[in-house]
Amino acid sequence: MNTVPIDLTVEIRSADGTSTEFYQTDEESIRKSLRLLATPRLLTQPQLVLASEHSVTTIPCRAIDMLLVRTSAQVPLTFPAGLLDIVEMPEDQSVEDSASPDDYQTDNSESSGPRTVHVEIHTLGGWVSTFRALLIDRGTVQDQRQSLAHLFDLPLVPFRLRAGGIGLINPANMTGINVCPTPGALPETALPMQLLRWTPFQFKTPANITSQFSHDNEIR
Repeated sequence: MNTVPIDLTVEIRSADGTSTEFYQTDEESIRKSLRLLATPRLLTQPQLVLASEHSVTTIPCRAIDMLLVRTSAQVPLTFPAGLLDIVEMPEDQSVEDSASPDDYQTDNSESSGPRTVHVEIHTLGGWVSTFRALLIDRGTVQDQRQSLAHLFDLPLVPFRLRAGGIGLINPANMTGINVCPTPGALPETALPMQLLRWTPFQFKTPANITSQFSHDNEIR
C-alpha cells in the first residue's frame, strides 16, 4: 500500500515585516512539532525555539505576528468560544471583495443561530489576512457589540489554511480587525465613519537579505 509522504513547513511572519521558513520531513519530528504548535498558549511564552541537528533559532514571541503551519497531516485545532470555524481566503481578496449577500444573513440583529462573516486582520508587520468565519451567538445586543472584539484578549487566534494546515495569529500584535457585514448592534462610542483606504507601512530595511544556517556553512 502506497502512502503519501508527509512534510511540514512553518512560516513565521514577524512584526518587522520579515518572513522566515522552517522545514521538516521526518514523521516523528513532525508529530512532535504539531503537538507543540497546537498548544493554546504557544505565543504567550517568552521565546519560540526551533532546533535541528545543525542549528538552533530563538525568536521572541512578542516579535511574532503569525505562524503559518503548512502540512498534509491532520492538525488538532480548537476554536475560541462562539467561533465555529475560521478559514483563510485568497490573499488577493479583501473583505469587501469576498463578501457576498448570499454568504450571510443581512439582518444579524434577529439571528440566533450560526452566521457567516468575512474578517480582515492587520498586524504590526503590515501583514493582512482575510478569513471566512462562522460565528454563533444568541443574537443579544451585547453579543453583537462584542462580535469578534474578544479576539484581542485571546492567547492566540487559530484558523485553517485552505491548502492544509493551520495558522496562528498573535493577538498582541494585531492592529485592527475589519468585519463585514456590520453587526446589528454597535458600541455607543463607535464613530460613524466609512473606511476609505489602508496604506501599509514601508519598512526601510535592505531588500533580499537572507540569513541561512546550514551544515555546509558551519565554522570549521
